[in-house]
Amino acid sequence: MKILLPVMGVRGDVQIFFALAMALKKEGHEVTVAVNSKFQKLGESYGINCYSLGGNPEDGVTELKKIMKAKSTMEAAKLGTKFYFQGVKEQTKNLQKLCPLYDLVIGYGSFGLAEADKTNKPFISVVIDPNMAEKKFSKNIRLNLKLILEKITLYFLMGKKYKKFRKEIGAPPSKKSNNPQLILLPMSPHVVLPGDNWTSKNVISGYWYWETPSNYSPPEDLQRFIENGEKPVFISFGSAGWSEEDNISFLNILFEGVHQSDSRAIILNTEEYAGKIPNHIYLIQEIPFDWLFSYCSCIVHHCGLGTTAEVLKAGVPSIPVPHMIDQFVWAERIHSLGVATKPIPRNDFTPEKLSTAITEALNNPLLKANSKKLGLKIREENGLKSAVIAIESIIYKMENYRHNNHHKEE
Repeated sequence: MKILLPVMGVRGDVQIFFALAMALKKEGHEVTVAVNSKFQKLGESYGINCYSLGGNPEDGVTELKKIMKAKSTMEAAKLGTKFYFQGVKEQTKNLQKLCPLYDLVIGYGSFGLAEADKTNKPFISVVIDPNMAEKKFSKNIRLNLKLILEKITLYFLMGKKYKKFRKEIGAPPSKKSNNPQLILLPMSPHVVLPGDNWTSKNVISGYWYWETPSNYSPPEDLQRFIENGEKPVFISFGSAGWSEEDNISFLNILFEGVHQSDSRAIILNTEEYAGKIPNHIYLIQEIPFDWLFSYCSCIVHHCGLGTTAEVLKAGVPSIPVPHMIDQFVWAERIHSLGVATKPIPRNDFTPEKLSTAITEALNNPLLKANSKKLGLKIREENGLKSAVIAIESIIYKMENYRHNNHHKEE
């Protein structure tokens, strides 16, 4: 089966599609991931067939900074919608050329859906926020009112624009589409439970992990840092770090917070830093999380889906510092599960709050026990295998439908 995986977003979003591509490839499918040129070489280094959708490698950084600095979730959603349609308009010509060449399209959210409908191709959606699962009206009045509000909000944000976009590219109206055939949620059923009003199209598969190459070897000075003292805290805000206009000032907040907690820390910092680095700090620009986290005492992170998945699998406590949209959902969820401290929104982040949170994470036995217990459960899952089984069930239905139609014609 020839499968196209179009994805737009930051590194964490793209990485889960690369993981899925590798899993599908192992099962004998011919897979292409269509990405921004920024990530093409990364995918190809893992033997993944990638198609560049064009665009400057730094496209979207300015827009993402605006989204992360939004004063409310609604403002962030408006900015995110605007950014989404800018990307869609720039990349739809390439997607329209690609879709006819493939048997199945698996896209990020609704990215690629209109193009798949135009060419009458089946489409599977991957969503990273459980709030985006497909819902139906039920006997629960409260859920029905919530669903009505969601539909009104979605229409206000995207309705007219998306309707216009589909018409411009020659795709049929959404109401005439049978897509998506399936909605995959790459998250653990131990973390997210199906809603009472979810449709049968939603599949919670388990997290999709991209494994570190077996030949990976850490820098020698990092290995020495890890070994010469208590387990370090790890701090990473991923692409959310783009929102920092003054990286040096932000690093000083981290340095001071770690110092006040009398801890050591490894900090992921993608920018160059020429200042003095304290003895209790190690800065690094790139590191495989699944290798590192077993050496860490707790993780301070922005609660992107990918990082959250790695933290939970490692079974270590975390300190959530959400920046935008779905990150607040994940921050509250892992806190409610008793595996993370109370979230500290980025706007409220200070050295004192970081120090207090680190102290709690390192000294709360219940937090440690809950994290370890959940980590054991998640490590028993195989999210990619479950996702492939769900995808192949759709492929089987497609092939069965074609076979039956062929016999009817005869």
